[in-house]
Amino acid sequence: MTILLSFFFLYYYIESTHTYAKLFLTREKTYPYVLSPHVFFDQKVIYNCNEMSNAHIPEDPRYPAVWARAWINGHPLSMKKYTRAQAASMRVRNVSRHSKYVWLSNHYEGSGELHKQAEFVVLPAEATQKIDEYVCILNWEPDRPIEEVTFTMDLGAITMAIPGIGRQNNPYYVQWLYGTFFRLEPPGYQRVGSTVSWRWTHIPRIDQKIRIQWYAWYR
Repeated sequence: MTILLSFFFLYYYIESTHTYAKLFLTREKTYPYVLSPHVFFDQKVIYNCNEMSNAHIPEDPRYPAVWARAWINGHPLSMKKYTRAQAASMRVRNVSRHSKYVWLSNHYEGSGELHKQAEFVVLPAEATQKIDEYVCILNWEPDRPIEEVTFTMDLGAITMAIPGIGRQNNPYYVQWLYGTFFRLEPPGYQRVGSTVSWRWTHIPRIDQKIRIQWYAWYR
């Protein structure tokens, strides 16, 4: 009876999803060999589903991914970038209102752990020259409330690269002292050491932008 019911009634629901992002700096290979910020994105989703699915990674319009990859229960999936309109025409369930492009995997069937990774570029925030930012979009619309959604950002790579951060003789001491070195949205985050995190529990759906801004001392 259970098998027959699952055949006639499609379902898709998420038990939990945990996202980890980390800022890192690379040095350009051409003169003047400036430091360039990037973000490594790692996300795991535990879900149950009896319909065809796609792994998806939405992009903020200004901040594209350099590459993306995914696995379902350890098996690799191929990822390709589509416009929001193309994804909608393919009847993809998760198309964020915040995104212009979305990375989608080939179709697969089954439940378990979906693992996704990507590398995002970092650009100056609009109308500023010394503030860089990274934007992540969390987007799911399952059939049942999501038990837990977390997003954790590791800021350590940026602060550790600044000699003498926190000391009065440091040229960035004022930004550090008055808490303007980082700007975090939305409110409601927790900060422990060099990481900040957001957490939502038992929510019906989510289409949320996480915005991290910091003083771009390396430019």
